[in-house]
Parts: sequence; structure tokens; C-alpha cells
Amino acid sequence: MNVAFAGLTAAGKTTHARLLARELGYDYVSATEVMLEILGLDVAAGDAWFQRYDEIQAAREGDAADDELDRRLLELAASRRRTVFDTWALAWLAPDPIVRIWIESDPASRARKCLVSQTRTRLSLPGCEALCQEKDEHTRDSLRRRRGFDLFTDRDRYDLVLCNSHLIPTADHACAQRGIATLAPVVHQAVTALLERPHLGELDRLADVYPAEIIRIGRRVSSEPSDDASRARS
Repeated sequence: MNVAFAGLTAAGKTTHARLLARELGYDYVSATEVMLEILGLDVAAGDAWFQRYDEIQAAREGDAADDELDRRLLELAASRRRTVFDTWALAWLAPDPIVRIWIESDPASRARKCLVSQTRTRLSLPGCEALCQEKDEHTRDSLRRRRGFDLFTDRDRYDLVLCNSHLIPTADHACAQRGIATLAPVVHQAVTALLERPHLGELDRLADVYPAEIIRIGRRVSSEPSDDASRARS
């Protein structure tokens, strides 16, 4: 079975998708890397949105590149197993079976993570928050127009909604690493439970152990296409 991570800009989906893939021995697919390949841009995915944001957005003008991205990701999801996908839309587009994870992170925490993750650029904290907001608004508008769901509010498709807003209170590398180290075992345990298709009691137990990090448990995951029954925990 595959796993699809989603979240807004700098929520931590790339970090935790990579960590989980390594821990599980799964392959890893980055939607950003696929998009850069489609656009023909030779730049590292981690630096792309900082260094060449305007160029990328200009190259994405219209829907052709984004439609091609969706097509390629769906094709990969259909042809591969034991793969972790780092993407915005695949959790909504892909059919079952797939584990769908959303990482919730408020604007202030995402700005701090954005600031810490810079390598060559030197955006200020307000600059990071503005970049995240602009990028997310563009992605939201595209997905709402093309796919009919709202990236900012729609969570009913996800099997699990995790939160790390409280885990990185200051914009420094030590704090960021502590936040990652705190959330990573939660991600691992919860996703492993979902991959093993447990009784809901196991997910309830994890939610009781990690009440600040597990904020919603959604649909059951099965080896067959599921119905739309869901259970929310908040």
C-alpha cells in the first residue's frame, strides 16, 4: 500500500514523508520534483520555491503543467506499491487503497519552519509568511478550480490529521529538530497502524497518548475501495 502526505507550504510534509519512507523502507516521490521535471527547470526541489519562485509560477501559467502533474502522480500511484508520496492533491485524487495523511500547521509555525529551512536565500520572518501565503493561495485556487476541493478547509478525505503547530515555537534549528523528533514517532506509529488495518481501538489508543498531535482520525483504510463512512475525533 502507498502513503500520501499533504499539507500547506512548510507544514513539514516533505521532512516527515522522507523520514517515514526511510524508516519503512519505502520509495519516496516528491510532487515538487515531478513538477520541476515537467517545467524543465534544473534546480533542487528544496530550494526551488525560495530561489526561483517567480520563474516557477510564470512557467505554471495556465493549467497544463498542473494537469500533467496530476496525471503523472496518479499513474505512479497506480503502478507502484510501498511508496510515500509528498504531494498536495494525490490524497484527494487517488483511489483506494492508499493511506492519506494531512499535517496541520498554523501560519506562524510554518513561517518559522520556512525561515529555518532556507539555505541560500535570506527572507525575513514576515517575508517567509508572505511567501507561504502566496504559494498556498495559488495552489488552493488551482485545485478548487480544477478539482473541486478546498485545500484550506477540506479534510474529510484524510485517514489521519496530525498537528505540529505547537512543536516549533521559535525559529531556530535546534527547536526545529526537536519538533521533528517529537512528531516523527507519532507519524510512524499512526501510519504503521493504518497500514496494518487495525481495529479502531488501536488508533484511539494512539490519539489518547498523543492528544496534541493527533487531531482527527478519519476513514478506515482497507484493501478494497471503502465507502465514505468516517469518524472524526477532535
